[in-house]
Amino acid sequence: MKYGRLRVDSTALSANYSLFTEKARGEVGAVVKSDAYGLGVLPIVRHLLSVGCRSFFVATQSEARQIHSLVGDNLYVFEPPYTKHGFDELASLGAIPVVNSMAQLGYAARHPERAIAVHIDTGMERMGLPHGKLDVSKLKKLNIKLLMTHLACADDPDNDFNQVQVDRFCAISAQVPSLRTSIGNSAGTLTSHEFQGDLSRPGIGLYGANPFSKLENPLKIVARCEAQVLDIRHLEPGTTVGYGGTYKVERRTRLAVVGMGYADGIPHVLSNVGHLAYEGKFLPIRGRVSMDMTQVDATECEELKVGDWVEFFGDTIDVDDVAKSARSFGYEFLTGIGPRVERVYE
Repeated sequence: MKYGRLRVDSTALSANYSLFTEKARGEVGAVVKSDAYGLGVLPIVRHLLSVGCRSFFVATQSEARQIHSLVGDNLYVFEPPYTKHGFDELASLGAIPVVNSMAQLGYAARHPERAIAVHIDTGMERMGLPHGKLDVSKLKKLNIKLLMTHLACADDPDNDFNQVQVDRFCAISAQVPSLRTSIGNSAGTLTSHEFQGDLSRPGIGLYGANPFSKLENPLKIVARCEAQVLDIRHLEPGTTVGYGGTYKVERRTRLAVVGMGYADGIPHVLSNVGHLAYEGKFLPIRGRVSMDMTQVDATECEELKVGDWVEFFGDTIDVDDVAKSARSFGYEFLTGIGPRVERVYE
């Protein structure tokens, strides 16, 4: 039996995809790497297909194997392997490798009939062919399905570096005007047409987390993570809670023990500082978060009983807010929900 669950709202996922299609000047794909940001890649891909999504992006070869039979030849792999065997397998899957280096470009040049995408590094300094050192003539001999770049500061639309990157990318794409382009991640797609390209590729925004660092979240909540109450304990003043006795109760306390811990995605850093919630009421975490369980103060929530489900994040505690309290961000929280947590699709 599983004592943690991640409820996935398919209607909200559809609404978020629709918002991106309304904002985009071209096609809208979907980034479904890292198990669709922790939500479960197979059901997420099936649902996105049902609402019209046709192009999908994953990070690795193994992720491509999971979904290639569902999505066909509109599957892009951000981090293809640096081996001939790896490129051959991607070709057999019908997946399109995103070329990130001169070595990978060399593999592609030896098989110019194979479909590839090319990533131009315009300032992220992570992956991609450096924009200032690229001989564009080499691209004209290849079967390139997509020319792409990645914005480093799209979460802040007012950051001048966004325009710097777009200008660098356009200087290259103008030399190969027949190629489709892709620029926009979630934030870029929602900001303006200039930051999108022909194929936008939202990721985190599809799943309801805020793609902006300073703006209000325009997207609907998709994921709600909950833990089940395993026990209710009544403590007298002076009783210590959890490993190391790091919390001592100062009053008669009704303590609830819930079935999720740091192995499931509730980070240890929330010990004695974080909250869970029940029907809009906040339940402070007491003591250290354990591997499998977390204790919360339910003194002000007398209606809470064994078997009920309390919220880790969702409607009361926004995923981005709980992430900030753990000195993290929404991406890490979604992708960090452990495999013991059941995914429930609604």
